[in-house]
Amino acid sequence: MMLENILQDSKKQLTAALKHKKHPFRFFTLATLQKEGGPNLRTVVLRDFDPDQFLFTLFTDKRSKKVQQLEENPKATGLFYDSNRYIQLVVELEMIEITEDTSQFNNLPEPSKKDYTSTLIPGSPLISPQLVKHDFTRPNFTLIRLKGKSFEYLKLKRPNHIRAYFSSVNNWNGVFLAP
Repeated sequence: MMLENILQDSKKQLTAALKHKKHPFRFFTLATLQKEGGPNLRTVVLRDFDPDQFLFTLFTDKRSKKVQQLEENPKATGLFYDSNRYIQLVVELEMIEITEDTSQFNNLPEPSKKDYTSTLIPGSPLISPQLVKHDFTRPNFTLIRLKGKSFEYLKLKRPNHIRAYFSSVNNWNGVFLAP
């Protein structure tokens, strides 16, 4: 497998995750750093991907820890894994934009709007999930845009695993790595 094919397939799979709800790259793990220095991991939904700019977009509640952590330290890591093809992408990211986007919020299906209208801050203690209240007049919808700086590709395969590294610094020209 040639390096250019790996790069193009990776972009193709990330783009496909936007169109196919069951695509394994649709949900990915986002790691940020806590103020105390330790990592914080969570699963997020890929909402947009620009393969030319290597830009990733996700939606969140503006009061979430990830927003605060990215404002304090814009570096993050995304982990994508396809358990059918045995492909892993580890993407080094940098937050370039956190913005409230009313038009995006207004275009969401009504049931999805609940995710951004809780009267409680995400992570607040609850007596019961049924007690969550929503205020649709005060959405906390936020769009986060992250720029990919580099990524490692790993395909588990016999007789030889394939591992490669790509970086924006090198104009996305890749190099094979020992698995």
